[in-house]
Amino acid sequence: MFPILCFVVSILLTILGAKALGVGYEEIPLLTFLVPVLWILPHKRNEAALLVGGMMTYAATLPYQPIALSIGQWILFPLLTVAFSKRSSRKVILITTSILLSLQIAIMVIQHLDSLEGLPLMTALQLASISAIWKALRFKVKHGERWWALGLIIPLGFAGLFHATVVALSIVGMSYAFDFLSRIKNFNWSKLLHWTVPTVGFAALVVSPRVEVPHSILVVWMCLLGTAWATDYILRSIETESVNTPD
Repeated sequence: MFPILCFVVSILLTILGAKALGVGYEEIPLLTFLVPVLWILPHKRNEAALLVGGMMTYAATLPYQPIALSIGQWILFPLLTVAFSKRSSRKVILITTSILLSLQIAIMVIQHLDSLEGLPLMTALQLASISAIWKALRFKVKHGERWWALGLIIPLGFAGLFHATVVALSIVGMSYAFDFLSRIKNFNWSKLLHWTVPTVGFAALVVSPRVEVPHSILVVWMCLLGTAWATDYILRSIETESVNTPD
C-alpha cells in the first residue's frame, strides 16, 4: 500500500512542479536546481560531475527556451532507457539515435527560422544536459540524502521566490520517492516512473491555461514518446519470442 501511495505522491509532485516551473521559469535561479542535486549527489566523482554539470546547464537554458520545450525534453529519459537497455542492440541504438537527432534538428531549424521561440544552441545544450543527467542516474550508484541541502531553500523563501521554492521541494520529493521505490524488488517501480513522470509533467503543461504549447513541440514530443514506446514494444516482443521458441 505504501509504495502505491509513494507513487501517487510523486505524480502529484510532478504536476505541482511542472505547473510552478511553467509559470515562473524566467525567474527561477540556479539555486533551485542545486538543492536537489546536492540532495542526491552520487558518491562517485564521474556521476557527480555529470549530474551537477547537466543540471546546472539545463537550469541555465530555461530563460532562453519555451517552457514547453524545456519540460518536453525530459521524454529523453524513457527513450534513452529503452535504447540502451539490456535487450537493445547496436542497430536499435543507431535507429533510435537517428530519430532523436532528426527531431531535435527539426526543432533547431524551426527556431533558426524564427517560427519558434528559443535558440538552437540552447536546444542542443538541453539535449546534452538531460543526456548527461540520465547517464549519471542510469545505474544505481550509491548516494546519500543530505538533509542539510534543504536549508538552501530558505534563501529562496526569504527572497519571495515562491515558484522556485515549490520546484525545488517538488524535485527533492520526487527524488526521495524514486529512491524508495527503486529499492522494491517485487515490482519495477523505477521503470514505471521513467515513463510516467516525463509524460505527466508535459501533460500538465498541455492542459494548463497559463502555458501555451506550440504545435511543433507537441508533435515532436509525441514522436519521441511513440519512438520510445514502439522500440520498447518491439524489443519485448522479440525477447518473448526468443524465450518461447524451443531450441
